[in-house]
Amino acid sequence: MAFSIFLAFTILWFLFMTYLSHQDGEHTGRTSRELAEKLSFLDSDMNILNSRLRRMAHVVVYAVLAVLLGITLKLSGHSPWLTVGAIVWAWADEATKPLVQGRHFSWFDVGLNVLGIVIGMVIVIFVF
Repeated sequence: MAFSIFLAFTILWFLFMTYLSHQDGEHTGRTSRELAEKLSFLDSDMNILNSRLRRMAHVVVYAVLAVLLGITLKLSGHSPWLTVGAIVWAWADEATKPLVQGRHFSWFDVGLNVLGIVIGMVIVIFVF
């Protein structure tokens, strides 16, 4: 039962993050600006805050994916180290961005995605 629940959450999270990642440039920009405005108490410079939020989003969504995937793998009797395979998607997610209007490929963002996966794997391996 727990395996099925985590598998469902993992799939839903993957679909959600992929949807967010593949919004066109106008929509993703608007979404991050609105979030920055709501969190304006964190920094008075809206452009800096917006940039930091966009960078952190990569790390957070991939860390959550890695935690969910790692737990799902453990519950199925597989090694959570297989989560390292998500690195392929960390690159592919960025590689498909040029197909979306107003988006581009960024090696820096691939690195942020991989950082999120590593953080998530560390959490799963040492906490769960």
